Amino acid sequence: MDVSTKTNSRISKRIKITFAALVTFLALPLVSAVGGSVVGGQANSALPVVSQAQAETGAKKTQTSPQVAGLPNVSNVFEKQKEKVVAIKAETKAKAGKHPFMGQMPSRPQMGQGSGFIVDEDGYVLTNNHVVADADTVTVILHNGDSYPAKVVGTDEKTDIALVKIKAKTKLPAVELGTSSDLKVGQWVVAIGNPFGLDYSVTAGIVSAKGRNIGHGPYDNFIQTDASINPGNSGGPLFNMNGEVIGVNTAIIRGGQGIGFAVPIDMVKQIVPQLRDNGYVSRGYIGTGIQELDDELAESFGVKEGTGVLIGSVEDGGPAAKAGIRPGDIVTHFNGKRTKDVKSLLLAVAGTKPGEKASAKVIRDGKKRSLNVTVAERPDASRPEAVPASDDDAGDAKLGVAVSGVDAQTAERLGAKAGKGVLVQQVVPDSPAARVLRPGDIIMQVGKYKVNSPKRLKKALSKHDDGKPLRLLVMRDGRTIFLAVKLK
Repeated sequence: MDVSTKTNSRISKRIKITFAALVTFLALPLVSAVGGSVVGGQANSALPVVSQAQAETGAKKTQTSPQVAGLPNVSNVFEKQKEKVVAIKAETKAKAGKHPFMGQMPSRPQMGQGSGFIVDEDGYVLTNNHVVADADTVTVILHNGDSYPAKVVGTDEKTDIALVKIKAKTKLPAVELGTSSDLKVGQWVVAIGNPFGLDYSVTAGIVSAKGRNIGHGPYDNFIQTDASINPGNSGGPLFNMNGEVIGVNTAIIRGGQGIGFAVPIDMVKQIVPQLRDNGYVSRGYIGTGIQELDDELAESFGVKEGTGVLIGSVEDGGPAAKAGIRPGDIVTHFNGKRTKDVKSLLLAVAGTKPGEKASAKVIRDGKKRSLNVTVAERPDASRPEAVPASDDDAGDAKLGVAVSGVDAQTAERLGAKAGKGVLVQQVVPDSPAARVLRPGDIIMQVGKYKVNSPKRLKKALSKHDDGKPLRLLVMRDGRTIFLAVKLK
């Protein structure tokens, strides 16, 4: 399912999200063999050093001081869960490269550090995909210092989750997986991990927000927390105060203070069985291009903003097309789940098992309909385009565009169909069209009228009530989207 939305680009411009930085990459001589602490570089110089005497004094104060009323007892969580948290080292072997003057030169091996946690007594460990991705060897270090080579069982780049397995000498203590569905903003949480290679560091904070879209991928649904998360915390657990894992620490904002993100454990629980059994995640797919229903588009369809998700395009022969879903349909529910925005529909479709039948409730021409869709498996390749483009030559001053038909050569260049729609050649500055259209767009439909020539475009525009938003079906960059514009 393709997404036509500006959300990700807006966020990407506003903040820089760091994923790989949560793995501390160092040249081998700078990494200790077992402990994971950073030796040399700037890591140590950035950390204040406390003498043993000072540490002992502080420890005594902690033991004798009563707990501050209203604050959580983080030490209880740490003591009960520390043996279930692991350090992870991922080594990428040196690969020879060509030097422009000296010929073949070996590159230095790279060592990544991250965190993880035991989810099964038989040695299954959860971490982030970016911690172990492309690694030649992965080593898991337990709390007692024992280290074991690990096999990468499965990875999922889209959620940044990976499952690895070790063969330990004995059964291992496993964490209890909680639920992220009932998390509340302001709730206390605890992060345990190995930031900067400093083993078993614990930090506490609150849930700052839920359902964050940070521009990482189509299934963004992050928990935001101010519990300190730093490079090396990647893949570590985020606990609630009952000691249950409610998230997997994954990302930080580069240069940000107190802004970290964790993958919700409910999402993780859905994919772990697939990673264990198949090594990859199979997701549902129905073959549509979708977009948010903003206020003007909603008004043009005669519904309220937030009513559902707008279908912009439907893949020929795809599951949605076979079920009778059309461009212009507004999906309000999918498989029993409310779909008020693009993210909720994406998650609902992806979470449906391929081969299953799912009900899709839609609004079409103001009427409610219920359709049954047989969900397919989402292909790994990029989605095919949906609908295309047409012929003639003219312009429309009312809208503020100069248009032409789409000949065979233009259609081939744009991935369109000759004889369908009109090609936008120019957009008049400060015109109504300037808000939403650009040269290269193909206008395929105005309101309920299909257009295949400039003459048809003029005729369709003449039937529109200028006081209401004008709805356009436009092909852009190989897919169709709806746009709304007021002519006055």
